[in-house]
Amino acid sequence: MPGDAEVPSPALARRRGECMLKSRWIRGALAGWVAASGLSGCRQPIFLEPGDYKDAVLQQLPPALEDRPHDPITPSVVQRIGNGPATVLDPERPPRYITLKECIALALEQGNTGIQSATNPGLKNDTLGQFTGRGVVGSDAVRVFAIDPAIAAAELERSLSKFDARWVTAMTWQKVDQPVAAQFIAFQQQRDAASFSSSLIKPLPTGGVAGITFSTDYSKFAALPQAFFGGFVNPNYTPRLQFTVEQPLLRLFGVEVNQLSPSHPGSVLLNLPPSGGAGTEGILISRIRLDQQRTDFDVKINYLLLNVEAAYWNLYAAYYNLYAQEEGLRQAYEGYRFIRLRVLAGNEPPQSEYQARAQFERFRGDVVEARGQVLEAERQLRGLLGLRSDDGFRLVPIDKPNEAPYVPDFYEAANEALAHRPELLQLRQDLKAQQLNLLLQKNLRRPDLRVFAQYDIAGLGTRLDGREFADPANTIPGNALASFGNNQFNSWTIGLRLDMPLGLRDANASVREAQLNLARSYFALRDAEMKALEYLLAQYRRVIQAHTVIGYRRAEREYLQMYLGKVAEVIAIGTWNQAFYQNYLTVQQQLAQAIAREHRAIADYNTALAAFEYAKGTIQRYNNVSVLEGPPPPWVQKKAADYIRERTEAAIKLRERDLAPPPAGAAGIGGQPVGPAVGTPLLSELPPFAQPRPPLPEDVPLPRPGEPPGVPPVVPPGSTGRSAPGPNSSSGAPGRTPGSESSRTPGGSPPGTWPPAGSSGGGSDTPPPPTAAEPAPGDYFRPSGRVILPRRERRLPAVPSCPPPSRSSDSGLPRLSLPVPPPDIVLPTPPPETGIGNTPPSLPPLPALPAITPPPTSPPVP
Repeated sequence: MPGDAEVPSPALARRRGECMLKSRWIRGALAGWVAASGLSGCRQPIFLEPGDYKDAVLQQLPPALEDRPHDPITPSVVQRIGNGPATVLDPERPPRYITLKECIALALEQGNTGIQSATNPGLKNDTLGQFTGRGVVGSDAVRVFAIDPAIAAAELERSLSKFDARWVTAMTWQKVDQPVAAQFIAFQQQRDAASFSSSLIKPLPTGGVAGITFSTDYSKFAALPQAFFGGFVNPNYTPRLQFTVEQPLLRLFGVEVNQLSPSHPGSVLLNLPPSGGAGTEGILISRIRLDQQRTDFDVKINYLLLNVEAAYWNLYAAYYNLYAQEEGLRQAYEGYRFIRLRVLAGNEPPQSEYQARAQFERFRGDVVEARGQVLEAERQLRGLLGLRSDDGFRLVPIDKPNEAPYVPDFYEAANEALAHRPELLQLRQDLKAQQLNLLLQKNLRRPDLRVFAQYDIAGLGTRLDGREFADPANTIPGNALASFGNNQFNSWTIGLRLDMPLGLRDANASVREAQLNLARSYFALRDAEMKALEYLLAQYRRVIQAHTVIGYRRAEREYLQMYLGKVAEVIAIGTWNQAFYQNYLTVQQQLAQAIAREHRAIADYNTALAAFEYAKGTIQRYNNVSVLEGPPPPWVQKKAADYIRERTEAAIKLRERDLAPPPAGAAGIGGQPVGPAVGTPLLSELPPFAQPRPPLPEDVPLPRPGEPPGVPPVVPPGSTGRSAPGPNSSSGAPGRTPGSESSRTPGGSPPGTWPPAGSSGGGSDTPPPPTAAEPAPGDYFRPSGRVILPRRERRLPAVPSCPPPSRSSDSGLPRLSLPVPPPDIVLPTPPPETGIGNTPPSLPPLPALPAITPPPTSPPVP
């Protein structure tokens, strides 16, 4: 009828229902795929971008190092970059003025940690790598141990990979042709078969496994019984979609314990073994190992900073030691000339010249040793900075040391040490790792009880596509996927599985071992804290002691200089006494040692300050060093060493310009002196050892006592007459020559003449300086004979039968007429002298000897 609604036929209704069912199935499949994709895990932040990795590593590696592993590894070729390494015979090289900041910047970029000794810092490590059976370790280069945190981060990524989703796909083909005894089942043993399966499996953080598997089985029987022709599907396709869930209930149940376990429990139902993170220690413990590697990097950086600063001040002290020995050599040279002139004038015994010459040779040897110490100290510093020692330059430290007193608060520093020392942080992290390991071992002691469930949807047909039915009677399904989509065949499985060892011997032993390791780590942490406090206490005392010693060393040097100044005044007024000579030689040596000890104390104080900051764990903050991960920001990509080097060179140029007079005078620039640019540091004064000084005397070209000029020296008995060859030996000695205009005193006579012009006592003309040829270096090592020394016998001094004559007696004593000193010089009055028997009361009494009558006390010398 016209107004009635159209009634669909049963076939059309069935088709609409099938379409709606297929639409719901498609939407459900899409939703399941999205959910499975979400279960695959989130992307973890990577350690470095690929471009950063190439810039940091690959640009410094040979281009074919990764791609050509079968090429031979050839040794490097040492290129000549200078005039060869410096030696004590050839130490002169152009100076390279360097600051402590530049040294630290170079060390952080390309240096080495050095020997990790907190009690004796400043030494490089000359030990090469050591083979451990599976690799070579032992390098202390920054470029080597800077990669260790990245390796630990890669280990953490491996630990996280055990929760990554897995895609397992398989395809098999099979031909079955087996003989059977029962003919009614023979058709099952003669067929063609194929199987395809694809599974997406996601390990869950709780220890379980969720999976989706789609599979299709194919079978084609060769011959079927006649009774089966009517209802048998041949060939047949069976598509199947299976959902699987499996979850442990006791062992390895929970999120925390599965982050501690090295591997995932896996699935027994899906036959899925654990995968991902094999060989790691679990996620949480791997994070702790990464933190420990970062902390170990801080430990090595702290050692590097301490060693660099100690080596820098060691080089500073070595240069001052060389400076002191060179100054002592110049004084010994002048002293020898003075004594030599007195010997020639007859006012000094001849053996005094040998003493002066021995003093001169002693200082020559000390200068050579001091040069060797400077070269060794520079080699140590270069080794820490990653610089070769034969680059044609010599490093000269120009930083002014810190001499300000510093008395820190010990207890505040102790709290800082316990909080900031990276070694203690490593031990606390290890203790945390042992706590987590004990928790894991207790969980592994439980039995393995699992619950699992499966649900699948299957279909059947003679082919995967085509018509829905294969026969006209609609009894044999034709389209297998259509049958699968109709959701007509459903199956499910649920069950429990228990695996429990009887006795739990291995699990209990593992728990006990973890408990012992926990106790061991705890006691190690407490012991390390005690050692850190004791080391801090030692450095605290060392800071105060080192600063206190500086004042005493400086006072010693000043008083020795005052003594030599008074001796110079005595020589100037012509009142030299032979009794001064022994003290004069001794004080020359003591002054050189005092200068070296004073600046050694200054270097020790600055090293002690750095060691105190190291003991607190704040040496990075003390040196303005920050350790960050990843590539540097664009505004700091320029190397700090280059930037500091430019500032140092600019400061030296500004210093030279500031010290030089203006080209047009003060009036040419408005009457104002030229100053440095604003914001640029100015090196107002270089250390004395970095300033130019006159050359050293290389030899003494004077004859032996009693010989006229020009006569070859006579070899004393028992000696070869040869002297050790020195650098650039020649017949003449640089410096002032006796009798020259530049070496005369204000009175008009050469220094050292007896007496000076205008004083009493008679004088003598200064002999001309003779020349003497130095032996060839080869002659010094040529044997010249054998010397037999007589046996020395111990003899006691004879006891005088009568007391020695008094100094007040005029009989038998030579008299020496002293010149009258000028009125502007006041000589001190010596204290009264005591006799032989007057022993100070603070000393113990002398042992019993034959009686000796003490002489009377001499009156004071006017």
